[in-house]
Amino acid sequence: MFSFFKTSIATKNAAKVGQASGLPLSATTFGTGGTPVLLCGFWRAQLFKRRYATRPAFEIAARGLKPTATFMGSLRDLRRTLRVAVALVTALLTLAFSSLYAADEQKLIAIIQSPTASVPDKCSACQHLRLYGTAKAVPAIAPLLEQERTAQVARYALEGLPFPEAVTALREALPKTSGLVKAGIIDSLGWRHDAKAVPLLTKALSDTNTAVASSAATALGRIGGKQAVNALLAARGTASADALRAVFDGLLRNAALVRAAGYPPGFGDECPEPILVAAWRDLVLTDYHFRTNALILELSNSGRILHKPALQVLRELKDESVVKAALAKWPELPADAQLAVLDARVKLGGSDVLDTVNRASQSDHPSVRTAAYSAFGDLGDPKSISTLAKSAAVSTGAERDAARDALARIHGDGVEQAVLKQVAIAEPPERVELLRALGDRGDSDAAKVFLQNAFDQSEPVRLAALEGLRKVAAPSTAVPLLDLAAHSKSQAECDAALAALRTVCQAAQDKEQTGRIILGPMAKLQPSERARVLPVLIELPTPSVLEAVQAATRDQNSDLAKEGMRVLAQWPNAAPASYLLSMAQTTQTPSLQVLALRGCISVAGLEADTAKRLDLLLQAIAASKRPEEKKQALAQLAHIPTPEALKKVMDYLSEPDLANEAGLAALTIAEPISKTNPDLAKETASQVLARCNTPEITRRAWAIRGKPGGQGPFLIDWVVSGPYNQPGVTGAMAIFDIAFPPEKPGAAVQWKPFPRGKTADLLSFFPDHANCAAYLKTKIESPKDCDAALLVGSDDGVKAWLNGAVVHANNVDRGLTADEDIAPIHLKEGANALMLKITQGGGGWAACARIVGIDGKPIKGLKAKAEP
Repeated sequence: MFSFFKTSIATKNAAKVGQASGLPLSATTFGTGGTPVLLCGFWRAQLFKRRYATRPAFEIAARGLKPTATFMGSLRDLRRTLRVAVALVTALLTLAFSSLYAADEQKLIAIIQSPTASVPDKCSACQHLRLYGTAKAVPAIAPLLEQERTAQVARYALEGLPFPEAVTALREALPKTSGLVKAGIIDSLGWRHDAKAVPLLTKALSDTNTAVASSAATALGRIGGKQAVNALLAARGTASADALRAVFDGLLRNAALVRAAGYPPGFGDECPEPILVAAWRDLVLTDYHFRTNALILELSNSGRILHKPALQVLRELKDESVVKAALAKWPELPADAQLAVLDARVKLGGSDVLDTVNRASQSDHPSVRTAAYSAFGDLGDPKSISTLAKSAAVSTGAERDAARDALARIHGDGVEQAVLKQVAIAEPPERVELLRALGDRGDSDAAKVFLQNAFDQSEPVRLAALEGLRKVAAPSTAVPLLDLAAHSKSQAECDAALAALRTVCQAAQDKEQTGRIILGPMAKLQPSERARVLPVLIELPTPSVLEAVQAATRDQNSDLAKEGMRVLAQWPNAAPASYLLSMAQTTQTPSLQVLALRGCISVAGLEADTAKRLDLLLQAIAASKRPEEKKQALAQLAHIPTPEALKKVMDYLSEPDLANEAGLAALTIAEPISKTNPDLAKETASQVLARCNTPEITRRAWAIRGKPGGQGPFLIDWVVSGPYNQPGVTGAMAIFDIAFPPEKPGAAVQWKPFPRGKTADLLSFFPDHANCAAYLKTKIESPKDCDAALLVGSDDGVKAWLNGAVVHANNVDRGLTADEDIAPIHLKEGANALMLKITQGGGGWAACARIVGIDGKPIKGLKAKAEP
């Protein structure tokens, strides 16, 4: 902030001085060595505030602010204007800076030279002098280079001062230092591009200190020139392994000089691979004469280090001469090289692209052929249609997929005509692929072609044509498809024709009109043929079509009548429900009665009016003679959430064959009712529990009625085995499914008495244990056979066995809550073995359990005894 503040003041003062002085534009003042004094003030403060950010700018400044030829070429017309502007600004700033900073610089020099000044003060002075010091500061700063505590800040300051004296001071200090200090000074000389330091840096290449040698190599590479390059080349065989990378990096910075000296791209066999690759890339990209032969050599041999870089460079170059040379060697190229050549050729474009792609499509390498097929799809050449069709027909895997994809997406002048022409002359396997492509292209104009081929002698062709008709779904194909389905030669053909006709009916905008179009020809079919095509009418649920299907159910042909019933059972609305119920009540044919009843129950579920739906379902149950249809109706009644429906369902709880289905239906109705009529819902749940005992029913009934709590004693007598773990397995949930000895029949298990209590505190019994499991076991004495419920709480997961069978499993990571889990069980009269597995991840570890009746109340006479 200090330097910026002074800089801002200096700029303003300089402007005032310039306005007042009226200095001519030629009055530019230069400092020592021809460097503009401008660099001593504001300009240099901006350039050298941060070391790494300012060094590129310094490289320009050290050369006397001479931009590159390219830069000057682009601004040649502005050269004179820029020189005048710089001269004026320099004059103005020089006057301001000379008055502002002279006194400050002298004070800072005095601090550096003071024997009593502290090291931090001297370092601070150096930092400020770097920003606005002059050549006068160099003699004061130079001695600090030889002191370890100030060396780095001193060379940093000198590095930023754009005066020959600063560079000389750095150079002269080099032989007097060692280690990291010496390495730092070398680094600064490199950034200053000091050619006079090259002999010293060459000697430093052989320094035993790796940091010094590496810095010397880097600095030489940055300085450049023949002398530096020769030193680096000579160091390849003498530098340490750690410094060798810096040597090659320096050579890479001067690749042009290295090549001029006759050295190979990698500067030698010992060159690290990254340097070799970078040098080779630089040479190929910049040397036109070397490029072609070098690329062809590397492309031809997949085992060479430079093979993969060559593939990348070839794609980047867009050099037609290289691509032509590679094509001349095409048969000798490996697959990845052929792919690169193909890619490069396609990117270049031109009239020769198709020749290359055709050549690639005949390659010995599948991957190249696959890429060629994809390229055909991009280029849009009609002549490639035949090739793609043949390839799709005979190839497999990725090749076939690429050819098919290309056929489906290829576009261009004459492509559509070429596809249609090829369909007319192609052999059946190729025609199948072309028809597939026409379907994928979604061209409705191809419907005529599909219809023509739907009557072909080859079944694969017919099936492909039918699939194409399904994809285009043209309305005009409805009647021909109906005829094809009715007179198909195989079930596969019939299914394909019906699928196409179904899609046409689905896509029809005017269902009524499409229905009339189809019903006429359908009526002329034989009953067996009509039965075959009748299912498509589901997609046209209009009154006239419904009437036609209902008429089919009364036909003398039993197969047609049954098919009509099946179609009505799948109707998308409840319109045929009453008709089906009437048929179920009046028909004398048992099979038709079952189909009618099932259809009625199915479509009645689509009735929006719940009262009508309830009435239809109750009548269907009344008409049912078998439990299967009654169960189906009960399942539908479950979706009518009214007290009336619930009452009717509960009537069937007393029928043994229907109890479970009625119980599930009742609970399904009671669950939403429980929000507005909780008493009715709870009473329903209690009645269901008294009649049904499946796990799902028990769980859902207790969820409605509430878990039983505090009505039965906890099991307090246990034996325990454990703890068990498995190395490498951590966490309660990971332990859960590992079967330890108590779970394995016949395994030797040691059981120990466990302290009595309502809660089995396993952590107290097995302190400091984690990532394990323990087993609790007890013997339950039941006074009678009965259904019951096991209520369990656990920390963490729990698994329960009753008489050797798993009755409950909950793999969780949780704390202990009594009665959190409920498991329906059946107790036999006498002894029943109960075993719990409790997992432990970390922290608490415990369990509690009790057994109650299905009604949630204690079971009289139930006892537990701690026995293994």
